[in-house]
Amino acid sequence: MSFDSPSAGPGPRWTGDGSLRPRRPVPEDAPDSPAHRTFRDAGLAGDRPRTVEVAGVTMALASPLRRTGGFVIDFVIKAIVMQMLVALVLGSTEVTFELLVAAQIWGRGYDAIFFAQGWTPGSRLMRMRIVRLQDGGAPGMRWGTMRAAGSVISETVLLLGYVWMLWDPRRQTWHDKLAGTVVVEAPR
Repeated sequence: MSFDSPSAGPGPRWTGDGSLRPRRPVPEDAPDSPAHRTFRDAGLAGDRPRTVEVAGVTMALASPLRRTGGFVIDFVIKAIVMQMLVALVLGSTEVTFELLVAAQIWGRGYDAIFFAQGWTPGSRLMRMRIVRLQDGGAPGMRWGTMRAAGSVISETVLLLGYVWMLWDPRRQTWHDKLAGTVVVEAPR
């Protein structure tokens, strides 16, 4: 039995019995062997379009990392504002059921208002915008509210609705699909 050296490069090869012998190619070293397959080759990260055509205009889709950054920024903004309101109104930071309901209402209201305009503070900082697939415009209040309500569904099932964008051809989350929107890079 022989073992590859840590570098597995050309040169002598340790055989396990203390002797060094010239390196002989093994079948796994062939460039087309399964050992050299990548995620892209396996179809796990296949070539997906990085652009989408909306109303005759080609737009660059926002990357999942950029979208996550925008989500985190918005989450922090909502949490800070909610914490300040609770401290001012209640004078306490004790977590109660009523407080959790109020936080959800505040968060969904924030989302609906900003989604309707086609951006949130987080998405603006990350240079993204939300557009309707139908005509490339801002979603408007009806679809912004639908998208905000749909985000509850995306979050309910262990955030699977958000993770969905990783393999969706248009990088849409469940709430994007529900509202007929995509998130694209905003022009600089």
